[in-house]
Amino acid sequence: MSDKEDKSLDASRLLATSPMMNSSSSTSNKSLTLATAQRNSRKNSAERTILHTRMEDEDVHKEYVFGEILGEGSFGKVYRAHHIKTGETVAIKEIVKEKAGSSGIRQLEKEVSIFKKVDHRNIIHLKEVVESPKKMYLMMELCEGGDLAKLLKGRGHLTESDTKVVMSSLAEAIKYLHQQGILHRDLKLENILLADDPSESNRIHIKVSDFGLSTQQTSSTFENMQEQYCGTPSYMAPEMNSTYSYPVDVWAMGIIMYYLLTEYPKDNELNELISKEGPTFEEPQWSGVSHQAKDLLQAMLKKDPAHRLSSGEVLNHEWFTGKKKEHGNVLELMKEYGREQKESSQASAINGTDKPTVSGSKGSKQSSNTTKAPSENDKISLASSSSSNRPTRTLSKSTSGTKQASGPSKKPESKTNFAAKTKK
Repeated sequence: MSDKEDKSLDASRLLATSPMMNSSSSTSNKSLTLATAQRNSRKNSAERTILHTRMEDEDVHKEYVFGEILGEGSFGKVYRAHHIKTGETVAIKEIVKEKAGSSGIRQLEKEVSIFKKVDHRNIIHLKEVVESPKKMYLMMELCEGGDLAKLLKGRGHLTESDTKVVMSSLAEAIKYLHQQGILHRDLKLENILLADDPSESNRIHIKVSDFGLSTQQTSSTFENMQEQYCGTPSYMAPEMNSTYSYPVDVWAMGIIMYYLLTEYPKDNELNELISKEGPTFEEPQWSGVSHQAKDLLQAMLKKDPAHRLSSGEVLNHEWFTGKKKEHGNVLELMKEYGREQKESSQASAINGTDKPTVSGSKGSKQSSNTTKAPSENDKISLASSSSSNRPTRTLSKSTSGTKQASGPSKKPESKTNFAAKTKK
């Protein structure tokens, strides 16, 4: 858990609202279908009820037996704790209000609001919030296996089979978050916890944690693109120097996968190198890795976010499914659309058919040989609908001059992990 995450929470200002996606009007049926699916997904996802209780500090210690310290930050500590009445073992994040300040309170308000909206087997759960006059206590699910950084420290790297298990679960979790309009913005090895010790359970069950820098998007329009420069530099996507959205999480997933498969030093050098040249796979350790895994890495680590896979497309990649599948992006779909229109026009000319009519009015008959040339908005809508998970993006101003930095150059809002995990 990080210093940014380790902050206090005022119960009277807890947010209980759920962001709803505003569907964008588009001539593309795929875009409309995507927007509807995302809107329905959020509409059907009811908020979890998280108990919020006020009591004195001494009463908290009467209900819970505090054990070892699992983590420590500027505003408090994380303890392993035992609930006396139920016998349940949890992780308790104890935050000192005075140290956290107003900015810390606002940050935790947002974090708890996100916890209310998520319920996924690969995302850590917040169980209860307790508030005293001086402190805040967040009772969270305890992960006994530490985190992926600790696992790699012991193993060096994972087998491709184990990496596939981890990445499948991670992609499922991030796809779920994006469907809820939630952008994590700080995915890294230290924030991927292990539910139990793999050496004892013979499995790797991950839990995404630390929503201290996460944000919620109410729509996927250009005006709602993010600009805050934050996160951990060695995992940050190149576009975080300007405006960005969901693809930054996919970039971080790609860096995580790279680390899992290799013993590459966990520092900024890798991210800076890939931002400039892309993954090259020149090191000898890549010789035993399948071409499907390398292809997925290249697709997740595209410098241009318009060419990068969405979290949903990641799950449909050949590396997971065993079936080769084309993955659309903006330019590819525009070219494909142009080819289809050209072929349609040629067929009409050969067959001697009349020029087809295009109408969106009720009751009008639309020819199957439609030759309407795509406008710029049509192209953008078509490209935005390339996956079942990529949000429809409406551009209201030109982004052609947006500078794509080769690597993080500004100092981001730094965080150090302060999550509910066990030190072993």
